[in-house]
Amino acid sequence: MLEAVAKRTQTAAIAAQRGGSSAGDALSKAIDAAVERHHREWERNLVSAWGTLSSDELAQVCTALGDRDKATYMKFANRVGAEVQKRNEPLLKSAGTEVLSAIF
Repeated sequence: MLEAVAKRTQTAAIAAQRGGSSAGDALSKAIDAAVERHHREWERNLVSAWGTLSSDELAQVCTALGDRDKATYMKFANRVGAEVQKRNEPLLKSAGTEVLSAIF
């Protein structure tokens, strides 16, 4: 996700023009470094988002996973996904800024 965001920016395009063939490597290294710095917080946000479900809802999710009941699972996964997105959006912006600063 971070790579997709970073590559769509004008900063990345300018860095690619200025850096030639090494710009892609620099971008990849900057992304890897940002992911390494932030992955624990990203994962904590994911776990916390699932924690917004009640114990009954979590039991339903576990049952749905065991039964391969995609419809029930997705009902909760979509709700959790929206919460994860809300929690991780500031982190993604911060990491994106770090990546672009590193390559420019």
